[in-house]
Amino acid sequence: MAAQAMEQLGFDDFDLFVRIALTRSLSVVARERGVAASSVSRALARIEAACGLRLAHRSTHGLALTEEGQLLLEHAQRILNERRQLQASLGPRRTAVAGMVHLAVSRLLAEHLVVPSLPRLRAAHPELGIELHLGDRVTSMAEQGIDIAIRAGVAPADTQVVRGLAHYGRRLYASKDYLQRHGVPLSVDALAKHALIGNTASPGHNRWQFVVDGVPQELQVQGLLRADCSAAVAALALAGAGIASLNDLVGRALVQQGRLQPLLASIVVPGAHAVQAVILAERHRAPRIRATLAHLQAAFAACAQDS
Repeated sequence: MAAQAMEQLGFDDFDLFVRIALTRSLSVVARERGVAASSVSRALARIEAACGLRLAHRSTHGLALTEEGQLLLEHAQRILNERRQLQASLGPRRTAVAGMVHLAVSRLLAEHLVVPSLPRLRAAHPELGIELHLGDRVTSMAEQGIDIAIRAGVAPADTQVVRGLAHYGRRLYASKDYLQRHGVPLSVDALAKHALIGNTASPGHNRWQFVVDGVPQELQVQGLLRADCSAAVAALALAGAGIASLNDLVGRALVQQGRLQPLLASIVVPGAHAVQAVILAERHRAPRIRATLAHLQAAFAACAQDS
């Protein structure tokens, strides 16, 4: 029973006992704490009851520790000192941008947007580490230790915090090499004569939307070239394999680099989709998370402006 009772003692109890032991006076400790001496006496009695031992002898001349009291004093001082050292070590970490951030992002966004921006983040925060977890599919953040997940159109759970990064549409692109060899399609019907690249991971990406003379049209892509991630779809287009529907944040950046050309821009319906940073609620206030999130927001905003 005594061992179980001792588990109820906390830092405040140890601090109180140390002050009693060092001053040898309940009244002095009472004045320090602004309470009645009887309150300090009851607290000491509670500590003794928790230990199951007499810790001090009281007399008209003051207070003297028993052998057991002296032993508790030594341990209490050691515990409090370790606590102060721990607080001193952890204190700077509450404001310092340091440690590892586990960032989940699709391969497409990682390759063309996130990775090119990381040198700036590392230059600003040299003690910050980034570990990338790549994939198009949503992961269980808690189970896989993910701090931030960059996702498009994913409804967050109640335990998650969401911050917007950008909005994007989907447009058609092909490489100059492909267009030189196969010609530039000038209508929806002309696409039937071209190699169209499908996305097996996201069937919705295979429904290409158009408005021609005010009339909506949809082309369901059944491409002979297909891939199960958007990064591979983009790689096929860059390799001159065919025409692809791509996130225009990435597509327009590749156009600016001279690596792809947009197609049927006047009739394609790009849609409007959100890119979001999803963070576990208990982690979003950590300095390393906040710094990484601020960097991602700036990087995506710059990309959206450039495009």
